[in-house]
This record gives sequence, structure tokens and C-alpha cells, in this order.
Amino acid sequence: MTAELVKFDLTEKEIAKRLNFDEEALKKVNEEYMAIVVKSVDDKSGFDEAHEARMKIVKFRGKIVKDAKAFRDEANTFSKNVIKVEKYIVGLVTPVEEHLQAQEDIINNEKARIKADADAKEAARIQARIDRLFDFGCSFNGMNYVLPFAPSGYSVPSAIVKTCSDEQFETICVEFQKLVYAENARKEKEAAEKKAEEERLKKVRVEQEAKQKELDAIAEEQRKKEAAIKAEQDAIEKEKQKIEHEKQIEIAKKEAAEKAVKDAEEKRLKEEKEKDAKAEQERIDAEKKAALAPDKEKLKVFINSISFTEPHLKTFEAKEYLADFMAGLQLIVKTLNDKVEKM
Repeated sequence: MTAELVKFDLTEKEIAKRLNFDEEALKKVNEEYMAIVVKSVDDKSGFDEAHEARMKIVKFRGKIVKDAKAFRDEANTFSKNVIKVEKYIVGLVTPVEEHLQAQEDIINNEKARIKADADAKEAARIQARIDRLFDFGCSFNGMNYVLPFAPSGYSVPSAIVKTCSDEQFETICVEFQKLVYAENARKEKEAAEKKAEEERLKKVRVEQEAKQKELDAIAEEQRKKEAAIKAEQDAIEKEKQKIEHEKQIEIAKKEAAEKAVKDAEEKRLKEEKEKDAKAEQERIDAEKKAALAPDKEKLKVFINSISFTEPHLKTFEAKEYLADFMAGLQLIVKTLNDKVEKM
């Protein structure tokens, strides 16, 4: 069933030799052709030399590619033939292998079934123990099964749960059951005490609420009495304020009437006084006018009395207007002075 395989194993050098490849000769050709340079667009000889060399390279490359493809095709044909023979031989031996495997599986499968049944029974036995511990209220911390309310240090390792005998496990369960009974009794006592305390507090609360309602009723009655007294006092005070307000109105009316009469009399006397003063002033002015100096002197006095106080201005435009006005005024005063001098 064994035979020497035909080897198709050629080194890179052997492949190159079969392709008629001389690496050293090619290096020399490459160095020679890489030295070819076209010096300018007018260098025809350089162009022809480069073209001729390139065509030789193209011919050489084409032959290499063609020969290599033929070599690859030969190798591919060999590979296909090997695969074909491989499939034929494997097809002959596969049914025999599968038959023999089936014969071995008769024993192997039965052993696996027996082991799986045993493992399942063992897992169910251990799980039943774990479920029973959880029913007691145990928790698992990764190593031990512990009752939350058990005394410190009281726990059962996981390894013991798996390996101990049924009698030993029952002893463990009895101890856990005692702890559960004790905890339940403690909780019942605590619940009863809590309920009794709640009922006591409820009774106290009811009594306090009743007492508070009584106090609230008394306080409400007192508030109503105080509110009635205050309302009565407010009504009396309001009436007093109303009477006082009306009294003040009458006094104000009387004073206003008296003031109106007084003001009218004062106005009449003032107007008569002003009229007499005006007449007297007109008389005095007439007398003064007659006694005044000649017109030339009057005009000089008038001109010298002309003066203006310049206001403080902010804008440039306003300042220009004021400057024009003052210049014009000075010109008028000068002109008047000149004319007066010629009188």
C-alpha cells in the first residue's frame, strides 16, 4: 500500500537554467543599456540606439514569459494528475476506514453512554443536596454554603457537600434545620413585639389626636370670640374715623371760602397799588426826560451801555454763529459812534 512518490522538485537555479537565463550576462547587458542617454530632441543616433536596445529587451522578456508559461503548464498538468490519483486512492480506502470506525464506536459509544448516565446521576445527587441547602436559606460564597443568620464560622465546604455520605449529609441538614427553627422563632418573637409596639403607639397616637382635636376646638372658639370683638372694635373705630373725616371736610370748606375772600381783597388792593405806582412812574419819567442832556450825549451814553454776556457753547457751528453776530454788532456800534461824532 506504499510506493516511492515521483518528486517534482527543482531549485531556482535549475529553473533559471531551463529558461536559458544567464544572470551575469544579463547584468552586463543592463549596465550597457542603462548607459544609453538621449541628449536632446535632435539626438537621432541616441534615439535609434535606445530603440534598438529596448526592442532586444522586449524580445528577451517575451521569450522568458513564453518559456515560463510552458514550464508552468507542465507543472500544473503534473499537479492535476497527482490530485486525480489522490482522490481515486482515498475513495478506495475511505469505506474501509468508516466501517472499522463504526465497529470501534460500538464499544466507545456504549462506554460514553454508561459514563454519561453515571455523571448525570452524580450531578443530580449533588444538585439535590445543593437545592436542599438553598431551601434552608443558604448562600454560596464560591467555597462554602453558609446560612446568613448562622453563628460566625458555621459553614459547609462545597467539597464536603459533594463527597460526604448520605448519613453525614443528613447530620449537616439537621444542624441547619435547628438553626432555621431558631431563626424563625426569633423572627416570630420580634414580629409579635413589633406588632405590640405598633398597637401601643397607635393607641397613644389616637389619644393624642383626640386631645389635639379638643384643644383645636377650644382654640377655634377663642379665635371666633376674639374675631367678633375685633370686628366690633373695628366698626366703632371706622365710625369715629368717618365722623372725624366729615368734620375735617367742613373745616376745610370753611377755610377755603375765607381764603378765597381774603385773596380777592388782596388782589384788588394789589392791582390798585400797581396802577397808582405806574402812574407815578410815568410822571417821573416825563420829568426826567425833559431834564435830559442833548441828543448827542444821550446817544453816547446809550452806545457805551450796550454789552452782551457771551454764552458757553459746545458745537463748532454755534460758536461760528456767535462770532459772526459779535463781529456784526461791533461794526454797528462803531458806525453809530462815527455818526454821533459828526452831529
